[in-house]
Amino acid sequence: MLVVQYFKKLFFCCFMGAFLSSTQAKTASGVVPPFLRGEWLEYQVYYSFIHAGTATMYVDEELHQLNEHVCYKIQVQGTSSAALGILGFKVLDTWESYLDVDCANALRPHRCVTHLQENGYVRKEQVDFDYQAQKATINVAESTRNMEHEVTYHPIPSTKTIKDLIGGYYGLRSIDTTKLKPGDKIVLTVLHDQQLYEDVAILFLGKKTITTKLGKTSALVFAPLVPIQDSIFSGSRPVEAYVSDDVNKVPIKLKVNLVVGAVEIELTGYKGLKKDIHFQPS
Repeated sequence: MLVVQYFKKLFFCCFMGAFLSSTQAKTASGVVPPFLRGEWLEYQVYYSFIHAGTATMYVDEELHQLNEHVCYKIQVQGTSSAALGILGFKVLDTWESYLDVDCANALRPHRCVTHLQENGYVRKEQVDFDYQAQKATINVAESTRNMEHEVTYHPIPSTKTIKDLIGGYYGLRSIDTTKLKPGDKIVLTVLHDQQLYEDVAILFLGKKTITTKLGKTSALVFAPLVPIQDSIFSGSRPVEAYVSDDVNKVPIKLKVNLVVGAVEIELTGYKGLKKDIHFQPS
């Protein structure tokens, strides 16, 4: 069904891809990131008037040792709603990233793990980053191939800071947005789904007071410049991301206009932030 196809493409790509729009800019070496271990964020996903699912983002309270590096472990999980299940689509997807705690390395990823369960389809993927050898090792197993492992390698350019999607969001939340002006463009490079996406551009639109289920708050507004020709998106700026205008830089809301309908993702719960988000009564 068309609705299901849209949701499958948007649930991860828009949620993570567009939300990391708030995070790419020059970061001072050694700056402490504005998240704490134990931080937990919850979002509700809506397709038009249909509750499509729930997503959570969690920073493990423990540090992890990986290839002689001390890392944060970040987990993102997306689950479809009962309403979407009635339409014939069920999802339980989990992504994990291990990010270097050393801010001088811009919290670069050392490993990212994907486990997708979508109806009868299962995909497991693990990407290990070797910055000295300048390559990423990608191990994939899919139910369509009887879960047989396929290992491929992807070069990592030494001239660019490479991120996975989760690392792109968490690793760069410490940027100084006070120097951004409306109309500024931001560029980033992401390794995702065995492809390297370079020169992904995001437009900063400025600040705006928005209304959410948690109340009113000031937000930084970003518009990822996604391709609209022959795509599922509609309008000249089909995606807008709203990020808390405070030290947390937490994604609060995401709006996506589609050829058919629209998707909205909104923060509905949180704990463990460095500083409480200032919401006023609606």
